[in-house]
Amino acid sequence: MLTDRGAKVLDFGLATLRASPLEIPLDRTPLASHELASETMLLGTVQYMAPERLEGAEADTSSDLFAFGAVMYEMATGRRPFESGSSAGVIAAILQSDPPAPSTVRPELPKSIDWIVQRCLAKHRDARWRAAGDLVEVLRWIARAPEEETTPPGPRRTHVLAAVIASLLLVAAAVAALAPRLTAPPPPMRSLAFSIVPPEGGGFTPTPSSVPAPQFTLSPDGRRLAFVASVGHEAPQLWVRELDALSAEPLAGTQGAEYPFWSPDSDAIGFFANGSLKRVDLGGGPPRVLTAAPHGRGGAWSRSGLILFAPHTQSGFYRVPASGGEAKPVTRPDPAQHQASHRWPQFLPDDRQFIFFVQSTSPETHSIYLGDLDGSPPRKLVSSGLNAIYVPPDQLLFVTDGTLMAEQFDWQKGRLIGEPVPIASAVAGSSNFSAAVSASLNGLLAYATTAATSELVWVDRGGHRGDSLAPPAEYADFSLSPDGHQLALSEVDAQGTHPDIRVLDLTRGAKLRLTSDEATDAAPVWSPDGKRLVFRSNPRGLHDLYQAASNGSESPSLLLRTEYAKYPTDWLPDGRGIVYHTFNRQTGADIWMVTPDGAQRKVLVQTPYDDMQGQVSPDGRWLAYTSLESGQAEVYVRSLVDAGARWQVSAGGADPRWRRDGLELFYTSSDGWLSAVAFGRGAPGAPRRLFAVHVAPTVQPYMSNYNVTPDGQRFLLKVPVRDVSSTPIHVLTNWRARVNAIKN
Repeated sequence: MLTDRGAKVLDFGLATLRASPLEIPLDRTPLASHELASETMLLGTVQYMAPERLEGAEADTSSDLFAFGAVMYEMATGRRPFESGSSAGVIAAILQSDPPAPSTVRPELPKSIDWIVQRCLAKHRDARWRAAGDLVEVLRWIARAPEEETTPPGPRRTHVLAAVIASLLLVAAAVAALAPRLTAPPPPMRSLAFSIVPPEGGGFTPTPSSVPAPQFTLSPDGRRLAFVASVGHEAPQLWVRELDALSAEPLAGTQGAEYPFWSPDSDAIGFFANGSLKRVDLGGGPPRVLTAAPHGRGGAWSRSGLILFAPHTQSGFYRVPASGGEAKPVTRPDPAQHQASHRWPQFLPDDRQFIFFVQSTSPETHSIYLGDLDGSPPRKLVSSGLNAIYVPPDQLLFVTDGTLMAEQFDWQKGRLIGEPVPIASAVAGSSNFSAAVSASLNGLLAYATTAATSELVWVDRGGHRGDSLAPPAEYADFSLSPDGHQLALSEVDAQGTHPDIRVLDLTRGAKLRLTSDEATDAAPVWSPDGKRLVFRSNPRGLHDLYQAASNGSESPSLLLRTEYAKYPTDWLPDGRGIVYHTFNRQTGADIWMVTPDGAQRKVLVQTPYDDMQGQVSPDGRWLAYTSLESGQAEVYVRSLVDAGARWQVSAGGADPRWRRDGLELFYTSSDGWLSAVAFGRGAPGAPRRLFAVHVAPTVQPYMSNYNVTPDGQRFLLKVPVRDVSSTPIHVLTNWRARVNAIKN
């Protein structure tokens, strides 16, 4: 620093510690009597020295930022962060203790100062800010728009806050300018890419959706990747991969986990499982239930200890303390704006505003919005078919036509700036509108590419593979016609992200397209005479039942609309009813029947557990279905004429299918076998294994993976060619360099 008396050197703890710590004075920095460059031992002020310096490691930029954080702390609070009556005590505090948050020492300070300082004073280098320039930008944001308070600040508080921020900006700017001279910077880091594969013997568990994508999230500090996966035939659970380790470890007690998200300090994970919002702390202890969330669709965890989440597929957001408690509503979809649901929230730096995805009843108008906890009207940011990711300080990542884009985002003014820049292509996304993308605060980006392709293959009872029906494609589900001559398909175009219904003539190979829109059209079910199809579609956001002529002679029409999503599974042999399962907040999935004109409905199975995949026997007397009442998926058969007749026919299984004569029932076992049960006039027989199959876990929306011919001699299986479970997750470092290179 230049003064009227000459040049002075201000030491922020950059010196190398060679002597005993007790030789370093606590109250002043010793003056050098000759050139420091020729010294073999450099001195420093111990209160500002980073832990790695005290342990004998070399200094780098992160060491400078630790020292700067100590200076910031002292400027903001009037006292040093690490104090003791001896130098040994100071060193112990630096190595082992965290100072009180600045706002607890001076309540007039904004909490955002806590966040800035705590990241500077992190014990590990990787958890600190990457550059002083980032600090300058954050402090400028705070200076432009100090955090709103519950009570107006008094004159003294306003003066103190302005003085603190102004002083910090001056020092931060100086450090940013001088850092290249104080510490020789390494050459600019190139963007590097590597891939993470599933656990050995297992696979990533996809989203429960017609078009699936893997479920993963990077920790904010960029040190870990959490994902959902399973090994063998075990239930899916959370796994955590330290990015400096070679393998991932499962988190006990997280079976059934979906849609994980991190706490701001990267020490805990929120997730949904078994109808609840839960958290698990990496420091130890079992997962804890925070509140009910029957069909969660994303959560965000604020620095103030608040979790914002979507508890249902057709709801707004609720808030709940991260320690658990009563959930309170925050947003509500606006029918006047054609909104069907709010999903996938993410907090912005002020801990009050958040971005989120709005599912529209008009699929072409799905969008990313900006909202706040105060209940202000949300503002649209950009149209997108998938959720977006905010990356501090000023980037919004979103997917357009399969390409991940980055665009500058002024979150305080709520507007995007400039033109979007592509980062990665063929990025995966699910049909429940979640992008397979995650980003950390330290420049890491994780994403998955589209890879869910499969073949429809004929297999005989001995497991011998026959011909494929068509080239590999992305099939959601399918259904053989009653005569076995046609196949109704739910298939995704190579250029699209949502499936449409097609009818394939198995004799001539001709394929007829019945739907063509931006909605998810899936789960086709044939009428007994083969002339009509019922399927599910969500043009209004919720999966309703639609019907159409199987020859394409008429446009699809609405059959049934109710409060909850519906999934058709069968048509009664006499043609008088369509079987479907739907979801209820109190009882989970239940099995219903509706008449072909949609005029009358009747519940067939309703228990406190999920009941689904109803299939009626050819004589109309029996209903086979899957239930989770035992804690795992099992196949049951119950009489439709005698309420007392009911059997469990599996020892772990799902997806039942009748043979045309009703004398045999097939299902897929939980350990991966297609099994058969003889079914005559009395009780069902013992299950017999036919052949091993690769089947997806039994998760919502409980889609089928096979069909059986009327004579029960051949099976049409969806065989993965490349699937979500085995496709690696890609990690890209320093992705901003790509963005800057394209812009420049």
